[in-house]
Amino acid sequence: MGVLGGLRSALSFLTILPVGQGTLEEMARYAFFFPAVGAVLGALSGGAGLVLFSFLDQSLAGWSVLFLLLFLTGLNHLDGVLDLGDALMVRGTRERRLEVLHDKHHGIGGHFALFFVLVLTGTLISLLGHSVFSILLAAETCAKLSMVIAAAVGKPYEKGIGGLFVSKVKERLLSNVVLGIFIASTITILVTGQLQSAIAALAVALAFPAIWTKYLEKVFGCLTGDMLGSTSELTRLLVLLAFYLLWGVLH
Repeated sequence: MGVLGGLRSALSFLTILPVGQGTLEEMARYAFFFPAVGAVLGALSGGAGLVLFSFLDQSLAGWSVLFLLLFLTGLNHLDGVLDLGDALMVRGTRERRLEVLHDKHHGIGGHFALFFVLVLTGTLISLLGHSVFSILLAAETCAKLSMVIAAAVGKPYEKGIGGLFVSKVKERLLSNVVLGIFIASTITILVTGQLQSAIAALAVALAFPAIWTKYLEKVFGCLTGDMLGSTSELTRLLVLLAFYLLWGVLH
């Protein structure tokens, strides 16, 4: 299938856009396309945000943009936040924590984690105003880059598609990391127009998933698909926060 097949597979996995079915192997081989897919998601939701912020209350517009963004992803990574939130609350062995991670039932830890992530993300998007297009595009680009970085440094779980994805990404580690960073850097610098803010966002997208993944490995001994999904959600939140603090979007 080649490069175009890899792009289609990444779009198929990360979005609900009607691009046809892809394969896990192609998606992992060409995981450097993840930031580009993030840019598509950010452009679609951020573009809608430009319209919504022009006539809706700021808070309502921001939450509507977040809903649209999550809808376009098929709510694909929210279950990872729920599962990981529950598992991190467990005191016990790695095996017990992994058992809770894969339990289909969710407890207070998972619901709190999801509430925390959604409330902070929705609040930050609501503060963007007419900067929503550029900042959300950059944030989503960085969020998807973080999944590539996490897969590059993490130890794959021996079961499930998440572990298989991590293993396959490592087979083309150099190209996935280098091209992924190049694509994300180019997009982020171009859409923000401010080198300092772009560098800060990219620093978050590189440093946080590496540190977070090593912490998760210490707790669980491996990296799963749920952990990859939660990494994307948390990186988006942190990049939005970085832009809020450094760019001064409230001026």
